[in-house]
Amino acid sequence: MKKWCKAILFVVPLLCMVAAVNWYVDSYAYLRVTYDQISEQMIGNSMNVTGLEESDFNDRKLLLACLKQQEDAKELIIAGSSRVMNFEHEMFGTDSFYNTGLSESTIYDLMAVTGILAKENKLPEKMIIGVDAFLFNASHNNDRWKELYEYANYMSVILDGKFDEDNLNPQLATGMDYGKWLSLDYFRYNVTLLPQGKRFEVNYTKDWQTEQYLKHYDGSIAYQRELREVDVKEVEELTRQSIEEQVVYRMTDFNEIDEESMWRLSALIDYLCDNGVEVILYLPPYSPMMYNYIESAGQYQITSQVEERVKQIAGERGVALYGSYDPAGCGLQMTDLYDIYHVKTEKMADTFYPVLVPE
Repeated sequence: MKKWCKAILFVVPLLCMVAAVNWYVDSYAYLRVTYDQISEQMIGNSMNVTGLEESDFNDRKLLLACLKQQEDAKELIIAGSSRVMNFEHEMFGTDSFYNTGLSESTIYDLMAVTGILAKENKLPEKMIIGVDAFLFNASHNNDRWKELYEYANYMSVILDGKFDEDNLNPQLATGMDYGKWLSLDYFRYNVTLLPQGKRFEVNYTKDWQTEQYLKHYDGSIAYQRELREVDVKEVEELTRQSIEEQVVYRMTDFNEIDEESMWRLSALIDYLCDNGVEVILYLPPYSPMMYNYIESAGQYQITSQVEERVKQIAGERGVALYGSYDPAGCGLQMTDLYDIYHVKTEKMADTFYPVLVPE
């Protein structure tokens, strides 16, 4: 009996310590703060959120929670990479709006977003799809989209014409995971963050800009003050370094357009149109310095090939095309960028201009 008592007296404090660390740090938002709770504040109370970037948040899980939290389909949805994230609802004159932009987006992320909307019966009236050239560079795909694998697969099955709703019901948890309280794997990771003072922690505000990176309730973002007030010389120097290193983000080793990805975009557009969604394609521009380099460097000539293919798709399907990888059409200047690739919010509306497409 005494041995059992000693064992209990030894084990219970250890379990309490594991639970306390997992709750306090909660690096993946399973316990103290969950993505469901954040989405309730954003969607239910129209609150903006700070602390997400500092907490290394999972933007795909937050997106899923927010889309599921919404009661009705939106008039307008924007999808794409981080280069569309600062499109805000006021730019389009509607409150029925959500920006589903995801960092390091791939064609599979576009499919996953559409899959969530379709499964939740929330396909919008209009959907703007940001089409970056790197979507068709199979050499630079990443695995982040697999956080939403179930929904990407759901959409893939539909596009492949093999849909069987009874056998395909994507589900992903974004709420509390009680198993993480005493998870030793979770504890081992969380405890490594303690010396750095890192933990998952967010705050809510009605402000539209703050000192920190801010996620708006409409899905758009406002960059931190440090980026909003960046010196153009810093942007030019960063761009110059990238050019000297012959690097364009996710465009290296891009020898040919990945036809499977191009087909998936085309099939996605067909699916949306067939379901009554007005599709608009958008090409985010590069900076003048970067585009001049892209035009002059033989290895990046494929960028213009992608643009021509997107124009062809738009023409064949009768969908609108806005913007261009070439910044000349919107008068973009180096002073209009936060960094090498992201246009300042106040200039975003100018980059969204109609383009004539082939008949």
